[in-house]
Amino acid sequence: MLFSEKRLYLSGPAIFFDRDGVINCRRPGTYVLSWSQFLFTPGIEAALKQLATLRLPMIVISNQACVGKGLLDPAVLQEITVQMHQKLAAIGVFMAAAYYCIHRPDDNCICRKPKPGLLQNAADDYNIDLRGSVFIGDSDTDIQAGLAVGCKPILFGTTHCESSGYSLPASCIPVARTAVELFPISEKCLKDCGYSEPASDSF
Repeated sequence: MLFSEKRLYLSGPAIFFDRDGVINCRRPGTYVLSWSQFLFTPGIEAALKQLATLRLPMIVISNQACVGKGLLDPAVLQEITVQMHQKLAAIGVFMAAAYYCIHRPDDNCICRKPKPGLLQNAADDYNIDLRGSVFIGDSDTDIQAGLAVGCKPILFGTTHCESSGYSLPASCIPVARTAVELFPISEKCLKDCGYSEPASDSF
């Protein structure tokens, strides 16, 4: 779902986010199936406001297999996404887009993280320099997807690396354990990737 039709004429970086576990709280053992079950992660709204000052495209990249499993209607997923966007816009945080893989894990699609299909789609739509970008996620599959396209991954939260048959040395990946740590760590990672001045276009 695209919220902004703006395109960058020169390739630039973006800030990618996983949704569940980063923007909103996970529901252990189940899914967010309605807006009433969508709870923002503690402190994340303030962190997103800080990140918005960097004036980079902010894009959600999320697996939502609950749709493919028949647990969530695509229209309800869209409604949840619109509500999230509106709540964030009300505090000055404007997401550029949200990209979802709605397939089941056994569908062998090209877009389900850790595969990088969603990131590549976003890069095509917004002319994003993936190697200059960061991907904030709370699981190993987020890290793998980011690394596959050259993004700088950042682990968020205190529970990391869901089982996916892959692991990374903890020292290799920056970790923001709380939302308060998210902005300084993200800003440093972007600068390490070459980011210097705010983009001229606001998303």
